[in-house]
Amino acid sequence: MKKILTFISTLTLSTLVFSAHALYVGSEVFTLESDKSFFSRTYLNNTDRTNLYKIHVYKIEKPGGKEKDEKQLPIEDGEILYTPLQKVLLPNEHEFFKLFYKGAKDDKERYYRIIIEETPVNLVPYQENSKQPLVVPTVGLNTVMVIRPREMKFTYDHNNVAGTIKNTGNTYFRLLLNDKCDSDEENAKILQLLPGESYQHPWLKKEHKQFIIAFDRYIGLENNCASN
Repeated sequence: MKKILTFISTLTLSTLVFSAHALYVGSEVFTLESDKSFFSRTYLNNTDRTNLYKIHVYKIEKPGGKEKDEKQLPIEDGEILYTPLQKVLLPNEHEFFKLFYKGAKDDKERYYRIIIEETPVNLVPYQENSKQPLVVPTVGLNTVMVIRPREMKFTYDHNNVAGTIKNTGNTYFRLLLNDKCDSDEENAKILQLLPGESYQHPWLKKEHKQFIIAFDRYIGLENNCASN
């Protein structure tokens, strides 16, 4: 079966690929900007069967590396609210995942892992003497939700002699690097830098296509081709 759906699972761009018979969510990393407290995303049952969807949200110290090594943190009472907890969708039916952030308004960035479980409901939906649907094992799709700091500081240090860049602010950004000025994004190196993280590469020294991507903007670095 042709695999067509790509779902980004962590800020380090680990990629999970699912078949055409899967839940579709139109996003990569989910980001709630510093001036927003409400987030919504559509998810679609693009299969030919009726599915039960369950949503779980876990707070983590930071994304990156292997998911099993992520450190989970307690969620304070009322910090985040989300809906629905679960939903049955018919083929090609969609629903809105909604999240409200009610937590601290400070200078700290917060990360949550969002897992959406998809469980096909059997063609024979009910057992005798039971109102519970029969289901087969679930298939989980997951991503990371970033809550940008309410008191945000976006700064970075780019050293074009050493070929380094460091995130000196308190919120993540995406870095796009290309080997040539006329190269397209399909051949680019794309990574995410969390607060305090740094990256070194020869393409950060000389004239190459270099952008920081944040806040729906492309921000050219000093040696970026477009700056000349």
